[in-house]
Amino acid sequence: MAQESTKRVNCLTCNKQLKRIKRYYRDGKYFCNKNCYKAFIKKQSQEAKEKA
Repeated sequence: MAQESTKRVNCLTCNKQLKRIKRYYRDGKYFCNKNCYKAFIKKQSQEAKEKA
């Protein structure tokens, strides 16, 4: 039997394991929902402001 490789994907914001049914894909990254995506974007913009 061939062994199937399953890739475990976690949300970048809250690090929850994502189920196939419930996942939010944006900009090449996986999130658990739209709120986590918005929080990730907000965090990225704050880090960019701090560096500048």
